Amino acid sequence: MTTLRDTTPDHAASGGRPQNQELADALHRAGWSPRELVRVLNRRLDVIGEPTLHLTAAFGWLRGGAPRSEIVRRLTASVLTEATGIPYTATDLWCGKRGPAASETTATEKLLGRRSLTEILATAAAWTATGPRDQAALQPATDERLFSAVWDATRQVPLYTLPATGPEQVIPPFMDVIEAHLRRLRRLDDTAGGGAISQRYVRIELAGVLDLLRHSRYTTDIGTRLLNTASGMAQLAGWMAFDADLTAAAQRYQLIAIRLARHAGDSDAVTNVLGMLSYQYAACARPSAALRLAEAAVEHSARSLPIVRARAWGRLATAHAAAGDIDAFRTATDRCRDLLQHRRDDDPPALYYFTPEQVAAETGHALVELAAVKPHHTKRLLAEATELLSPLTETGPATGFRRSALLHGVHLARAHLLSRDTEATSRTLLRLADRVPDIQSIRCRNLLDRLRRQAGRHLHSQDGTDALNAVERALSAP
Repeated sequence: MTTLRDTTPDHAASGGRPQNQELADALHRAGWSPRELVRVLNRRLDVIGEPTLHLTAAFGWLRGGAPRSEIVRRLTASVLTEATGIPYTATDLWCGKRGPAASETTATEKLLGRRSLTEILATAAAWTATGPRDQAALQPATDERLFSAVWDATRQVPLYTLPATGPEQVIPPFMDVIEAHLRRLRRLDDTAGGGAISQRYVRIELAGVLDLLRHSRYTTDIGTRLLNTASGMAQLAGWMAFDADLTAAAQRYQLIAIRLARHAGDSDAVTNVLGMLSYQYAACARPSAALRLAEAAVEHSARSLPIVRARAWGRLATAHAAAGDIDAFRTATDRCRDLLQHRRDDDPPALYYFTPEQVAAETGHALVELAAVKPHHTKRLLAEATELLSPLTETGPATGFRRSALLHGVHLARAHLLSRDTEATSRTLLRLADRVPDIQSIRCRNLLDRLRRQAGRHLHSQDGTDALNAVERALSAP
């Protein structure tokens, strides 16, 4: 992708004080340098196929310049909102006056309060039809607004107003094909991750199912199956958006998935999506929000099948790890493993992936996170993490979970790096470089790139240099 120096002509400020104080304050709140801001922007620009920026671009913005591109201005506001929890708009950052009048779409737009099925379907269809730029620049919801949207979706009685019926009827064999397609798309995500082409295709499929719900005839049973499938498609679209580091878009898809599942009466799907939202918050280092959502998932699953409850307890374990609570993490993990022993033939299809091996992978990742914040337990936690993650990193390609193998390989390399085992770190990075070409997951690639830069400060041997260069070449390949 072409790299541009995207800054209008600017005049250097006299002295050291930046001319754009609003942007400087936002960077300070985010804990980012100007170069770090541009790195974050470039990852998002790459997702939507836009030219990336020169790493020095933000220095010009601080001196009074501004991005020429509207999408760059909007993305800057969006990523700073995500990082700080303070709502920013492009107007705030480049006109110097913050206020509530700015009107950027947020993740909870038209998803708060009581909403009829007709309204939810219209909102979902309109959102699915938006282009990659608007999805990437979507403003994240504040924690309280997202919690309100979740409460409204899970606690208020759904309004079952029926959409208009059309001349064509959805028959059961056609419904079977649509459901089978969703299952195959989930497997595709396991293999490649949420690349741009996968995201676009899932959005198209979701739009098709929403169109059937809004403009076709169907029996009550087929209508419920269509709603379940639309919810599953929205959940998958949200997961892929998260896998592309598009946090706000992921939130919006997941909120839509909860609404659709609730109208379908699918409590298990609601629980699953609540857990996914919790996982996403934990991954973004927002443990308080992650805990609230995971606890909601556990509560919501109280009368569900054992595997649904196990999945909720696993999410709660991840949230406790993000919060640095070892004892609560152990308790939740043990509860998850106990419940997982009671699998049934009628378990929800969406949880096909949730096996003891998956729990081991998530536990290993959580232990690495705990080791990073618990210096007195580091050695023991990292040894346990390495034992859990090593076989998963090796077997992922053979089992079809290629994206998972790369993700957990990154965490394994982090464990070796934290253990100061430079030889094992280099070996793991070389293996990961071989896996990169088969994986479209932008999040995994970004995590690996950040690890490469971090490891570069510690790997000084020839083997270490070779491993770092191999990773860089793999990530740079078209």
